[in-house]
Amino acid sequence: MTLMMKPILTTYLVALCVLGTGITNSVHADSSISVERGHWYVSVTGNDTGPGTLSKPFRTIGRAVRQMKAGETCFLRGGTYHETVVLQSIQGRPGEPLTFIPYKNEKVVLDGTRPIQTKWSRYKGHIYKTRIDKPIWQLFLNGKSMCSARWPNGNWDDGSVWDKTKSLAWPEKEKSNFGTHYNAGLKLLDCSLTGAVIVVNSGSFRTYASRVKQHYPGSDHFSYDLTGVGRHFDNYPVEKHGYFLERKLGLLDCPGEWYLDKESKVLYLWPPENQNPNNLEICGKVQSYAFDATDSSHIELQGLNFFGTTFQFKNCRQVTIRDCHFLYPGYSKRMLDDLDAFDITQMVTSKEYSPAHNKVINCVFEYMDGPAIKMTGLGNLIENCYIHDVDYSCTYEGGWTINTVNSPELIFRRNTVHTTGASELFKSGVRNIIEFNDLSRSGFLQNDGSLIQVSVKSQKNTIVRYNWVHDTVKQGIRFDNSNKPGSQWGQGCRAHHNVAWKTDRIYFKGDRHFIHNNLAFDNHKNDLIVSTNLEINGRNFKTVTRNNIAGTFSGHRRKPAIKYPVPGIVERNWTADMQKCDIRTQLKDPDNLDFRPKANSELIDVGGFMEGYDFSYQGSKPDIGPYEYGNSHYWIPGRQLAKASRPIPPDGAVAVKTDADLMWLSAHKSQKHHIYWGDDRKKVEKADPKSSVYRGFQKTNIFSPDKLERGKTYYWRIDAEVDGELKKSDIWSFTVLESN
Repeated sequence: MTLMMKPILTTYLVALCVLGTGITNSVHADSSISVERGHWYVSVTGNDTGPGTLSKPFRTIGRAVRQMKAGETCFLRGGTYHETVVLQSIQGRPGEPLTFIPYKNEKVVLDGTRPIQTKWSRYKGHIYKTRIDKPIWQLFLNGKSMCSARWPNGNWDDGSVWDKTKSLAWPEKEKSNFGTHYNAGLKLLDCSLTGAVIVVNSGSFRTYASRVKQHYPGSDHFSYDLTGVGRHFDNYPVEKHGYFLERKLGLLDCPGEWYLDKESKVLYLWPPENQNPNNLEICGKVQSYAFDATDSSHIELQGLNFFGTTFQFKNCRQVTIRDCHFLYPGYSKRMLDDLDAFDITQMVTSKEYSPAHNKVINCVFEYMDGPAIKMTGLGNLIENCYIHDVDYSCTYEGGWTINTVNSPELIFRRNTVHTTGASELFKSGVRNIIEFNDLSRSGFLQNDGSLIQVSVKSQKNTIVRYNWVHDTVKQGIRFDNSNKPGSQWGQGCRAHHNVAWKTDRIYFKGDRHFIHNNLAFDNHKNDLIVSTNLEINGRNFKTVTRNNIAGTFSGHRRKPAIKYPVPGIVERNWTADMQKCDIRTQLKDPDNLDFRPKANSELIDVGGFMEGYDFSYQGSKPDIGPYEYGNSHYWIPGRQLAKASRPIPPDGAVAVKTDADLMWLSAHKSQKHHIYWGDDRKKVEKADPKSSVYRGFQKTNIFSPDKLERGKTYYWRIDAEVDGELKKSDIWSFTVLESN
């Protein structure tokens, strides 16, 4: 064999013994095997003919599955497993799931790759080659993904893959048409592109992959196949359709790129820093799923690490994925000339309203081609997850990163998501609750879109609240409608206590919405738009818009905002353009993420109530905006870590005001926090409760130090107490503004 596996601490098995056998709870353990209190054990040094005990564990997870009954646990010993665990009609019971978990927190890695241990020889220049016996569709060097050979170049390391001015080519205006692209840069390529794959960013929410039909070396144009693509061009002229090319050896022209000749199985690589690949650990992706389940229920995966692989649950319910880490979970198979929809992370049902109640909690998903996750079915949950660097090609089913459009009553709570390629970051379903999320840097590669997208069918009784949406080329929040005249509008959605800055805008179409207590400033277009009927299907005749703060507030995206009155019931909003001043005159320090009203602000105790909708407030009336003056707690969205995080003022800030408070995102499940504060970094770093820089403990997340000295740098840390155990935060610092 030329594509080999390491013999130590690895296994490789596809659990075909489960697939198609119709295993249910009626299939119990073999009579010759005794269960240790419902526990089964698996180790990479075990033996599947053994009893599956702690002293004599199984070798594969699939073997344990054959033995497990409802309420039993499979403990995985530390090591790396190369296995697809197939669960078909495996049923736990309420309160008695089948659980897969590391033994005593040992590190368990489910690995979808296999080592490449063949000898490499120099091909030309810094490019090496080797022959493998099994196709791969992603290549890793020392645990890091290499880039498919492409033109123009783009990679994750320097962020260039997210910059479409660098990572995409653009057809020359007037020369090009759909199906034939001209670009002077093509003349520099010394290879024929015939047969190459082209990925085209086409119009709104659309990207497709096709094949180059004809190109000659040195030519400035090529033709490509539009068969089956459809004319997803909308109103965008051809020169707006960015593209990149891949799957040609001649495009391998920089360190970190690779190419596989599918027919000859010859693999080519230009190693980073011009290293010799014979001295490196190299592996290739050979499987999509570590857990592939159908028609199963009450399954729990806890504390597992997935490398180059992920999970799929079809028509399953009551599945929980908790505390798992997914590194490079998905990748396209375009290198194998496979342009079909590729395997992604998903928990899906056959019908939208099928009971599901699946959960993804406290997980990390990072670095993938394709979307992060798709969920359908009733009553799902995505909570406290960190998701980033998602989808550099956007070729899977249109433009979304997280799709719950067919998942009614889903809760999307306390997640941090950033750096994505597709138009829509979170695509909501009906009656979803979207709360306490920190969303940013999205939609870099496609046109149109928003961080939170609520379509017509999804608006009824959906709630969008307590989110930060910021620093993106896309809209922050959008309630959308069809652009076709006469089409139905959405209605009945509620957006409140959200903060949006440095987005395109927050934008509400439809009717009978409740838009209240939001803050929108420093956005690219008018900050807060409640669309009028001057726009296609804008409407909002009976929408209530109340207690909002905005730099510019309008019924239309066009400027000046004052020309387009906001429709519906519009009361007690504060807008900078109407007051002819900056919102910073009313807020404590928004540039350092303190969005509370200043003392004596015009926002305090002047807001209106929302009849039939309760929310807490201080004083005689609600304040205008998302934060209440005088509140002892400052809500901060995003994923909670095992330690305190997201300091305010931000770590390293250099223009902090003299009256700043210290605020932080509490540690996950923390009961209280111990505060250390001073102007000597070493003292703060080494301090304990007996130290002079110890400031006591408290349950709230706001600490007010003595007045700060101008130009001085301060240091602080927060030790979280979780079930009696202290978890130290990082050491944070900031410098006070020299002068006003």
